[in-house]
Amino acid sequence: MAFKHLAVLLTCMLAAAANAVPGAVESTTTPSVDSSTNELPESLTTPSADNSTIGLSEPQFSSTYRMVHDLYNLVAYESYDLAASRALDLMRNNRPDVIKSAVDLLIEHKRTFIAPFAYKLGAAGGEDIVKSQFPTAYKMVLSDHFFKLINYQDRCSFELGPTPDFANDKRLYGNNERPHSQNYHWKLEAVEDDGKIYFKIRHRLENRYLKLGNSMDRDGDYQAFASANSDSNRHLWSFQPVMYNGELLFFVINRAHYQALKLGRGVYHGNRNLFGQGGNFANHPELYGWTIQAFEVPIL
Repeated sequence: MAFKHLAVLLTCMLAAAANAVPGAVESTTTPSVDSSTNELPESLTTPSADNSTIGLSEPQFSSTYRMVHDLYNLVAYESYDLAASRALDLMRNNRPDVIKSAVDLLIEHKRTFIAPFAYKLGAAGGEDIVKSQFPTAYKMVLSDHFFKLINYQDRCSFELGPTPDFANDKRLYGNNERPHSQNYHWKLEAVEDDGKIYFKIRHRLENRYLKLGNSMDRDGDYQAFASANSDSNRHLWSFQPVMYNGELLFFVINRAHYQALKLGRGVYHGNRNLFGQGGNFANHPELYGWTIQAFEVPIL
């Protein structure tokens, strides 16, 4: 009987989400990394996420739907510390399914908030929760992990070029020449700014950070570089998830120019240059989406 009741509740939850997000959510307009335009589905809004009513110490409280709803709202309102605390409470009360359902719903709604939530949860001692209840790509936020990005269209990663330019920046090239090289590996560094969390993307072998340039080309694109400094919004990134053909992809979005990373179409000595996409990217995960491979740093 309890199983039947749970099944009905979960069915109601999914139906509510489907009604709140008709068709493909956010696929007809360019998505935003800012919470002011990352609007919540109407059925998942509350007057204040901080006025959460879940008290996990009371055994009679709440349905699975309500717990998923509450955790979803904490993340979507960027109350990351509260969300991390709630996730830890859920694990202590043997409810990892609630965390997974909330994360799955955030992915379905293409929210950029998941990576900051995973980062805060890992920093609060919930590394094992990130590893077990989030898709494996989100291990990239953990302090003991590096990652590489693989373009869906070309199945290429990008690596650091060999020679700095006049500004001491290095170009970035997409290829598959050395698939096991650490030159394709990157590390996230979280940056908190007035309650929001973005990420710097630092190269594994050199102390250089991924950024978009200052000059737009005739297609409206900004070329990507790796620089020794990391002091501008051009160095800050967010990760928007999108499911495509059953595969979890990410738009990697620059804060300053609001462009998603892509590989250029020209091939030079087997390499493609890395750019930001100057037009709408949200409708084309097959062109501008990336898979993420995260891997743990071996303990020496």
